[in-house]
Amino acid sequence: MGVQGQAGPGPGDPADRAEPRATLALVDALRPLDPAKERLLGALSHQLRNPLTSVIGYLELLTDQTLGPITPEQDRVLRTVAHSMARLAAMIDELAPTEPGDRG
Repeated sequence: MGVQGQAGPGPGDPADRAEPRATLALVDALRPLDPAKERLLGALSHQLRNPLTSVIGYLELLTDQTLGPITPEQDRVLRTVAHSMARLAAMIDELAPTEPGDRG
């Protein structure tokens, strides 16, 4: 019995089986877009990684004091920025598609 004594669909109702079929049909319809998605994500991660690599390199020069001495406050700020850049790099790595040989 359904809500308030009304008969509702039971476990063997055809509507219960239609939802998974519709989902599978949608997945199959979208599958041809996978290569385009992979190319887009690869290009996007490449475009984001290039400037990020430069920023991280310059931050290392500053924090290592290769370009001259810095104050403790500057060191603290630069390390905070470096930590944020490392988090951003990790996000970009997650965004990038993996090569078939890289999958475990």
